Amino acid sequence: MKYGLAALILGGLIALLAAVTRFTAPALNADTVTVELGFTASSTARAAAVDEALLSALERGHVGDELRHRLNRPPHTATLERFWADACEVRQIDFERFARRHNAATATTAGATTAGAPARPPIFSSSSGHRIAGLLQSPASGVDFSSAAAYCRAAGGRLPWAEEWEALAAGAAGRLYPWGDTFTAAPWPYQDSHRNAAQPCATHRSAASPDGVHDLANNAMEWSRGAREVFAWSRRPRPGAHGAPAVRGAARELYALAFSWLEIPPHTRSHHLGFRCVYDRPPPPALPWGALTQTVEIPPGDYPQGAPPDLRLARVATLLPANQQRQARRLVGGRGGENKTRIRVSRCEVSRRDYRAFLNHPLVKFGLFANEHEPRAQDYTPRDWARQLEAPDLPVTGVDWWAADAFARWAGGRLPGVEEWQLAAAGRAANRYPWGDDFDAAAAATGSRPQPAGPEPCGAAARDITAAGVRDLAGNVSEWTRSVTAEGGDYAAWVQGGNYLLPGRPTARSVFGRPVPLGHRSPSIGLRVVYD
Repeated sequence: MKYGLAALILGGLIALLAAVTRFTAPALNADTVTVELGFTASSTARAAAVDEALLSALERGHVGDELRHRLNRPPHTATLERFWADACEVRQIDFERFARRHNAATATTAGATTAGAPARPPIFSSSSGHRIAGLLQSPASGVDFSSAAAYCRAAGGRLPWAEEWEALAAGAAGRLYPWGDTFTAAPWPYQDSHRNAAQPCATHRSAASPDGVHDLANNAMEWSRGAREVFAWSRRPRPGAHGAPAVRGAARELYALAFSWLEIPPHTRSHHLGFRCVYDRPPPPALPWGALTQTVEIPPGDYPQGAPPDLRLARVATLLPANQQRQARRLVGGRGGENKTRIRVSRCEVSRRDYRAFLNHPLVKFGLFANEHEPRAQDYTPRDWARQLEAPDLPVTGVDWWAADAFARWAGGRLPGVEEWQLAAAGRAANRYPWGDDFDAAAAATGSRPQPAGPEPCGAAARDITAAGVRDLAGNVSEWTRSVTAEGGDYAAWVQGGNYLLPGRPTARSVFGRPVPLGHRSPSIGLRVVYD
């Protein structure tokens, strides 16, 4: 009898082992790709120096919204016509003389117009009553966009487009700084930011461009009309401020980069913001208010713009959510080293067919794969499950984090960590989007497509694939990760990637994610699995 009982128990164990074996076999044959985590080392010493400066600034909390917006400049090329640019920023004395002349003429004209017509506001510099007033050879500052534009227009020129300003600073060679590829702090000799922004032109000749344009990164920041490509569709300038703010001592080597600029409101006036003019033809040597012009000719051609392609980290890290920035150095773990971290990850998002096998497995019904913190009576059945099964090859959606975690355990793996997910999406080249650096509305199944119909089978978006072969990270459905946070006192997990409902440009980025409550079930959130 006892032998019969033992045989029965042994038979039960063998049956259980067989069931587990049947469960594990599909995981061993899962459609996976091996991904090396971490970015390939920057190809040049100049890029490595910028990456290190950015890592240091991120770890110290010096990368606020202003700098993030400044550095968020994808690489591209601008084709420019020949133009001429002032070798120096417009001086305070020249602007004051122009303003007096302009305002007097405006007052005379207004007096001759019909009574009751609105008077044109006078042009002025808010720095005139400031303690830097009287430094007449220093840059004109405290000037808003319209006042600076009026000066340049009267001089026979205009304010530069942002692309022209970058061409002045970076040249056809794509320099990091106006003077070259190595940062120097020499143009900022004072503790006082006002003194650093009020130096006579060419005080630091080593900071000039090879063409002889002075004080582009240092001295006062400068107005531009903003990006010409933006104006092409908006039909109005969105002005920019270029050059390093004198008040920013920390991370100055990042603010001073040629491509580092910021869109600002046109009414802005600052003691650290001035301007220079550009011209479509050479201006006269002297202007009616006594200013002498000294210009540099910039030849036509193609000029590299934005962050150079060999800057790895700078192209991704500034897009990280604020609460992840201090961990940015972990993004480059293993880059260029022998001990690279590798993970095996699902090529595709988990399909409804695979999820059905999970739901039907007897050990799942007994809770063998449940998370130890899982709520009682947890139900793994997705929302609208009967409807989803009508198209079993589409990615499963409508599952909460607990169900996603249990599926990953059942499949013999786990959910990816948020950093693993970001690194897999960015690839060794640190791409802004899984396929590269250019946004393409048709590349992924996002809401930017003309008619988003819903999730698609794996591989339908042919361009939404990384160099390693991982598909649908930018769109289709967003994906749960194992990274749990307790923001606001409620537990949530990071969900990464865009989906067929969200606009593609911001959400298809390799680092895009957001925290979602663990129990949330969405028709646009699914999962994929990592196997250790």
